[in-house]
Amino acid sequence: MLSLSFRNPAEGAALVQQTVAQTPQSLEDVPDSDSAAEQVRRGIEVLLSPEAQKAAKSGDKNADIDASHLPDRIKEQLKLIRSIQERIAKRMQDMQAFMNDRSLSPRAREGKIRQLQMEIMAMTNSLIQATNELNQAMQQMKLSLADRTLAGTLVSPQNLQS
Repeated sequence: MLSLSFRNPAEGAALVQQTVAQTPQSLEDVPDSDSAAEQVRRGIEVLLSPEAQKAAKSGDKNADIDASHLPDRIKEQLKLIRSIQERIAKRMQDMQAFMNDRSLSPRAREGKIRQLQMEIMAMTNSLIQATNELNQAMQQMKLSLADRTLAGTLVSPQNLQS
């Protein structure tokens, strides 16, 4: 059985708790646990002209999913997964902002961070469920390896556009 391999959202939730206890001062302080494949993927860089960047931002953020030849059921599941990923990323940004907001009392800041952590964990569970449903749908539809790879690429974190 073949399934998609996404960056484990549960690891993100665990990192949230670690981040609350100790906020790194720079990106160098964050442990690098990327696989070799992830490092190779990040090593590829595409530069777009300012006009192309503007066009990409103004267009439909799911245009790449819609343009694929995948079945509609799979496209809808991919859009759902992407939406959940975007909401998780937004909450992570919100949490970072609250962690850095020194105008709040430590107690208020901690309360807000805990609330955001619970929201992130709930969304993470939704993401896991949606990903499992996508894998089941692809298996039931007997999608080719190329189509499964395409689906995985369309919901990978580097394709998020916020």
